[in-house]
Amino acid sequence: MRERLTSLLDALGLLLVAAGSGAAAGTVIGWAGLAVSGVVVLAGSAAAARWGGGSG
Repeated sequence: MRERLTSLLDALGLLLVAAGSGAAAGTVIGWAGLAVSGVVVLAGSAAAARWGGGSG
């Protein structure tokens, strides 16, 4: 149970960082700021897979 909660909080934190970075970039480059959010999520996912933190 503790591992699942930690994974959920990690995912939530990553999504909040992605949303914040996308919003900040969105003020400068408009809707293309969503790409910044995607990059943050993909980088976090790749890091989790590399370090063995994936849930699958």
